[in-house]
Amino acid sequence: MRTKAVLITPTGSSTGRVGAQAIASGSARLRPLIAEAARQNLRLAFTIRLAKSGYLHASGSRTDSPGIRRDVIQRADHTEERSYGPATTGNFAAVDFARRVDGAGGDVTAAVRRWLVETGRIHADAHITHLEVRTWRPR
Repeated sequence: MRTKAVLITPTGSSTGRVGAQAIASGSARLRPLIAEAARQNLRLAFTIRLAKSGYLHASGSRTDSPGIRRDVIQRADHTEERSYGPATTGNFAAVDFARRVDGAGGDVTAAVRRWLVETGRIHADAHITHLEVRTWRPR
């Protein structure tokens, strides 16, 4: 298994991305990033990509995320990327999200997916194809 050092800048910013192969294994490469962000008491946001049909709300829906098509990228392969937790619309304490990841046995993908289902954003059978996690230090 390849590992990569967790790099969080002095301002608390970092980004970790995983694609289909890493998603299948639970995005284990993102777990150390989330754990370190929690240790440093940082904030967290994520972007997911899945089939348009996997979302419960149309892109830009205020129920899903505030703003018309804000933080939504439409792809030619009938998938969409949506961001959750940007600083402008509220965000997550990394400590809280680290608990979710621990509760999912370290499976970051499962923790994100569970949160999306619990909050009524995606169908229970939706499959995440890409995942990105961003961190920063609150002001």
